[in-house]
Formats: sequence, C-alpha cells, structure tokens
Amino acid sequence: MNRLFNTIRLDSLLQARNKVYLIIAVAAFALAFALSAVFTPEQLHFFMPLVVLGSVSLTTVFLVGVLLLLERGEGTLDVVLVSPLRPSEYLASKLITLTVLALIESAIIAVIAYGIGFSIGWLVIAVAMRASMGIAVGVAIGVRYRSITHFLLPAILASVSFDLPLIWYLNLSESPLFYLWPSMPPLLLAKAAFMEVDTLQLVYAFAYGLVAVAAAMFWASRAIERYVVRGETAS
Repeated sequence: MNRLFNTIRLDSLLQARNKVYLIIAVAAFALAFALSAVFTPEQLHFFMPLVVLGSVSLTTVFLVGVLLLLERGEGTLDVVLVSPLRPSEYLASKLITLTVLALIESAIIAVIAYGIGFSIGWLVIAVAMRASMGIAVGVAIGVRYRSITHFLLPAILASVSFDLPLIWYLNLSESPLFYLWPSMPPLLLAKAAFMEVDTLQLVYAFAYGLVAVAAAMFWASRAIERYVVRGETAS
C-alpha cells in the first residue's frame, strides 16, 4: 500500500510539473463554453455522450503515452527495473490518477455545457469505465516505444477504434456486431446519463464493460512486465 501511495504521489507530481492539470482544465472549460454557445439544449441532449467520451480518449490513450515517454526520458521507468514496485501497482497508479482527472474533466464539460439535468451516477460509471480502458491500452502501447513519433500512429489507431460505436450511435448502421466492441458498453452507459436506455442494455453494458476493462488491464500488465521490467523492445 505504501508503494502504491508513493507511486500515486510521484505520478501526481509529474503531471502537475508538466502542466497536465492546467492544460486539461483550460481545454475542458473552453470546450464546455463552446458547446453551450454553438448547440441548442436539444442537440446537446443527443451529443453530450459523444463529447464526454471523446474528451476521455484524449485524456487517457494519448496522455498516458506522453507521460510514459517523459518518464522514460527522465529515467523514471528504469527505476521500475530495480525497485520492488509491481507492474500492477505501477498500472494502478496511472489508472487512479488519470481516471480522477477524466472524471473532473467530464464533470466540467457536462455541468457547464448541459447543466445538472443528467444522471451523475451513470456518467461517472461510463467515464471511469472508458478511462480505465483508454489508460490500460495507452500503457500497453506506450511502454513499447521510446519516441513520440513511433507512439503517435498506434495511439491514433487505438483512439479511432474506441470511437467505432459512434457509427451505431449516429444510426449509420444498426449491426449487432457493435455490441461485441469493447467501447460499446461505456457509450451506452454515457447515453443513459442523458436519455432513456433499455434495462437489458444497461445490464449488458455493465457486465461486458467490466470484462473489457479486465482484459485491457491484463494486456497492460503483461506489456509493462515485458517492455519495462524485462527491457524488451518493440519489433
């Protein structure tokens, strides 16, 4: 527990030193005010789930990768090789600090742009689920590379893949195959925060979402073990 607490403290200091909190806060306020100025309340009712989860992608997949590259440049990742810190604890610290940041960012956007007429509980679950997936995937990809140029393309592809269920949400396709996609559950949960969703869909979203988060975390833990602890390099 002490190792995890100390890692969370170091992660928070790294994020603060690199102005992460300031950048995210400014971006969240700017986006929220822009949304409230451009869209009507009726339009926001439909688009808020997309906006909130889209912002989470930037706060997780890309941000965690950049932070990993900064840690590698500063030699922080090398300490993991000789420390008793477990890969699960290293990953847990990233999950806790960046999920909290994603929740705060989402709250700013939703409250300022939309108001308080939404289900806070469903939004928190949706954002926490999507953030956990994004952070785990970002870690699994980020630990493989040593430069932003090599990390950028895989990160973009991962981020775009998270948004594939938008095709279903925008009624461009009603294929049931979208329900197999890991990022479909948080989209349904975010939708439930702003409009009615069928109970069976919510049960599916919660159960399948937990399975998807667990799989992503397992992948990230294995990647940390392979590319950080054992020091392998991506082919």
